Amino acid sequence: MSVFRSPGQGRQGRHRSLFTRIGRVFDAVRGRMMAIILLAATPIAMIGAVQAWHSYHNTLEAPGYRTDLAVARIDLELRHESEHLGSLLRAVSRMRLDDGGLHRMLELVQSLTGQHYSQIALTDDRGNILTAVGRMTDVIPLTVDDMPRFQGDIGMRVITDPLTNVPAFFRITVATMISDDMGRPARAGYLAAVMPLSWRSSILQSSDPRLDLLQQNGPIEIWVLDARARMAAPLCADCNWVTRPPARIMQWARAMMAQGHEQVHVTLSDGAFSVGRVLGGVHVLTMTRRNAGERHAVVMFAISLVSSGLLLLVGLLGASKSADVLVITPLRRLTASVNQWQLGGMYEVRSNWAMPLEVRQLAHAFSKATRRLARHEKRLERAQVRQELLLKEMHHRVKNNLQIVASLLNLQAGRIRQPAAREEFAQARDRVRALATLHRYLYADGELYSLNMQSFVRELCGQIMHAIGESDEGRITLDIRVDDLLMVPDQAVPLALIVTEAVSNTIKYAFLDQQRGTLEVGLRALDGGRACLWIADNGVGMAAVRSNAHEHEARSGIGMQLIRGFARQLGGNLQIFEENGTRYVLVFPLKQPEEDEMAP
Repeated sequence: MSVFRSPGQGRQGRHRSLFTRIGRVFDAVRGRMMAIILLAATPIAMIGAVQAWHSYHNTLEAPGYRTDLAVARIDLELRHESEHLGSLLRAVSRMRLDDGGLHRMLELVQSLTGQHYSQIALTDDRGNILTAVGRMTDVIPLTVDDMPRFQGDIGMRVITDPLTNVPAFFRITVATMISDDMGRPARAGYLAAVMPLSWRSSILQSSDPRLDLLQQNGPIEIWVLDARARMAAPLCADCNWVTRPPARIMQWARAMMAQGHEQVHVTLSDGAFSVGRVLGGVHVLTMTRRNAGERHAVVMFAISLVSSGLLLLVGLLGASKSADVLVITPLRRLTASVNQWQLGGMYEVRSNWAMPLEVRQLAHAFSKATRRLARHEKRLERAQVRQELLLKEMHHRVKNNLQIVASLLNLQAGRIRQPAAREEFAQARDRVRALATLHRYLYADGELYSLNMQSFVRELCGQIMHAIGESDEGRITLDIRVDDLLMVPDQAVPLALIVTEAVSNTIKYAFLDQQRGTLEVGLRALDGGRACLWIADNGVGMAAVRSNAHEHEARSGIGMQLIRGFARQLGGNLQIFEENGTRYVLVFPLKQPEEDEMAP
């Protein structure tokens, strides 16, 4: 079998260990009270956390909302400016002026707008410039696609910078009629104005709403992007904005434009960026920084989060300390007193106001129970003393009666003249004396429920030798090899009778004709709750006895029947070996005395 654990078994073991540790935490009163407090505080904490997170999320997304609003404002302002310019051109077209008059009117318009428009031109019906005012000379010629489709329509085209391909101008075109000197319509033409896409804060009036967006070092910066978001130009020409956004923002804007997003924003730690499409399909990129209020709100969220956690921790610690003082300490005192009482000490717990009512009631109930148990234990102790005295007296009387029976058998054997009958009486006497010796040990040593087999077997074998008359001659050497082993009386009685029968037969029949020899008696505990008894000699053996002493066959047969019967009573396995003498080996299960019987 493999001694290595699989990874699954290792994980299962770790999971069981983790669950065991968690179970131990919640098995105590403190852990359960903490769990109850956490369960009670969790709904309120979750509501507060959701509200705080909602506020924090809105604060984080506020710059993104402002950038989206800035894109919408730019689109609105561009549409408003283009519509205003288109309305101005339509008004001029309805004045029925000739070439010179239109030129003077265009100069007046340019002057009134503070030279804002790069060029305002009058063209013929093919797009050729007839007259123009303004600073720009390299304007892309007017094409058929730029011309309005019908009278009153306004055409618009985006003009990009030839170097950067960034949209730089809007050209607004309206149809007009060029009159002669008499004011009569002479030929068709077009009025085209080139409006710069960039704004200048210096030429805007103080009431212009675009000033909210055009601020030097302000919270908002705006760039116009080319069609692939590779180049950018600031929307404000005199706001000192950076000429190009960060490279990673340009890369993000390029990806968003490639995916076809009309308007999308991204929120960063210090602000937000938004890219969107405005008038004429032009893409603008807006950036806004967090203001002081938003930074303060983020800081306050962090402070409130930390303070809430600290307050919850302080509350849990306070609840834990209160539970320890008001609940756990009284329970510990009660438990310690109960444990002391279990170990034989006195149970003593004084109730006070710090104990909960249930703990006081439990302590009072334990006090009544322990007093009642103490009285009952005293009665049991007195009954046990009386029982032991009765058992001692019983063993003493049994021992005396057995000795009397043995004496009577001995006297009766002395009156019998037949050797065989006298031998039977002697064997009965030896068996009775063995039982008397056992009861004397139970009475004299005070071991009412167990017997020390080492001293008992040694005395029993010596008693048998003395009764047969071999102890003084020294012809047979007795070798006792018995461990210091305790045995219950139910097993000691048949074991003593087996020893008596086997030792008696060995002394009488194993050493014929005054032969010298050794008789070995052993008892040893084995593994698995077993014991082994062996009785061995180096005499002539049972076969020689059967062949040379036919008159003893009946008696030896009865002895073997008793030995085998007592072996079965012990539940053991008896084996007899006849090599260089005779050897009895009995292995049997060893019964242990009960713990309450062994207790003093």
